[in-house]
Amino acid sequence: MNRSEILAEVKALLAECGDVDPEQVDEQTAFIADLALDSLVLVRMTVLAEERFGVRIPDEAAWELHTVGAVVNHVEETLAARIGAGGE
Repeated sequence: MNRSEILAEVKALLAECGDVDPEQVDEQTAFIADLALDSLVLVRMTVLAEERFGVRIPDEAAWELHTVGAVVNHVEETLAARIGAGGE
């Protein structure tokens, strides 16, 4: 999965969880400052992202992912590490 596919999926998750227009979101969009999402929506989005991408987002990491781009980076790096380790 490439970066643009991950970004598209994160936008879809935001639309699903936070009633956010995906066209108004880019990598610099901040979940709280720009979208005014509350912690319940962020937790739900984290759980759905873990399921959709098949990655683990530890609680301590989740609270440090303040922007869409940060989530994309985390997913991309986790998937790349899995591939590099011989996983799929």
